[in-house]
Amino acid sequence: PFAHTFCGSAGGTHTRKRPKLGGLLGGLEALAARARERQEDYDSVTTSDGSHLLNTGGTDARTLEAEQFRQIDGARQERSHDLFAKGQSRRIWAELYKVLDCSDVVLHVLDARDVPGTRCERVISHVKSKIGAKHLVFVLNKCDLVPNWVVKRWLSELAKTAPCIAFRASRTKPFGKSAVLDVLKQFAKLKRDAKQISVGIVGAPNVGKSSLINALRNKVVCKAAPIAGETKVWQYVSLTKRINLIDSPGVVYDKDKGTEADAVLRGVVRAERLPDPDIFVPHLILRCHDLDHIHNTYGHGLLSLSTERHHQAQANSDPQGAAHELEQDAALFLKNLAHKMGRLLPGGEPDVITVAKMLINDWQRGKIPHFVPPPNYDAKDAADVQDDEGHQQEDEDNNDNEEDEE
Repeated sequence: PFAHTFCGSAGGTHTRKRPKLGGLLGGLEALAARARERQEDYDSVTTSDGSHLLNTGGTDARTLEAEQFRQIDGARQERSHDLFAKGQSRRIWAELYKVLDCSDVVLHVLDARDVPGTRCERVISHVKSKIGAKHLVFVLNKCDLVPNWVVKRWLSELAKTAPCIAFRASRTKPFGKSAVLDVLKQFAKLKRDAKQISVGIVGAPNVGKSSLINALRNKVVCKAAPIAGETKVWQYVSLTKRINLIDSPGVVYDKDKGTEADAVLRGVVRAERLPDPDIFVPHLILRCHDLDHIHNTYGHGLLSLSTERHHQAQANSDPQGAAHELEQDAALFLKNLAHKMGRLLPGGEPDVITVAKMLINDWQRGKIPHFVPPPNYDAKDAADVQDDEGHQQEDEDNNDNEEDEE
């Protein structure tokens, strides 16, 4: 009683047309031919060199899989190249030369943790070629993140090229602010004929150019962040009636001399955008001056690398080979740190990608102490300098105590 014919399925008084499948698909033969064509397209794959592979199983299937992995890896390398090309575009360099051409005084901001990596010989030679027209001054920023003897050595080394000032960019407790202001006022007196002078602030990404301007003005006038690429274009900021500051975007200098690890550890690339941040952790451990810094920051027992092996890797003339030797130690360190912090994926697997990004962020923002040694560096000399500074500090404290007693 529940069975209905096709003609009466729409109701007793309504009828519907039978669909013409033959006209829609071209018949059963056309449907079968189309299926055979799609099967042939699936079996035949064009490789990157233009040859064809036939997926018939066995060796051809493995070759097909290898070709697919090769194509995926090529796409990943292309994205990685675009990521590490930041700060090297023609627009960024045009912005830099605009600032250099408009400036009477150029403040070249350097990171005290990596002076050679943030110093640009092209900018120095360009300013030096304008003899009498432009003046160059080095500003050694972030000097509070390195030992005092390192700052003194770099100041004496940079002073051979141009005047250098140690600086700490902070709106609450700045260091070197009065020295920078005095130098700029002296340059303003030298150019009495000019109604105003322009001071260009140039440097690599994430060295603190915008923070320097905010510290000099004692308020936020430029958007600053502890990540690279925050400043997009140049902008004028008035310091006094006669002195104008020009903020500029960060430019990556001498890109052929550095590796991808150099760019990441210098803060040129944001850690959140790295597809494989864990491959840079061995380089981070290698460049850490003392393993105690990592132990004190994240806890003892997480990094099983011995101090002797760490010194041997640092003594290796090939940084890539030395970092390759530390890959297993770095992988175990990431797993231990992920378990300690509770960074786990579904199934209890450690989330090493998130932990690696956190490590790189801590490195870039100064949570892990590190620095590039100055020229003619000797560990014994550094220990002697630290001992002398400790004795001088003790003498000053004793003198203060004696004065208080009197």
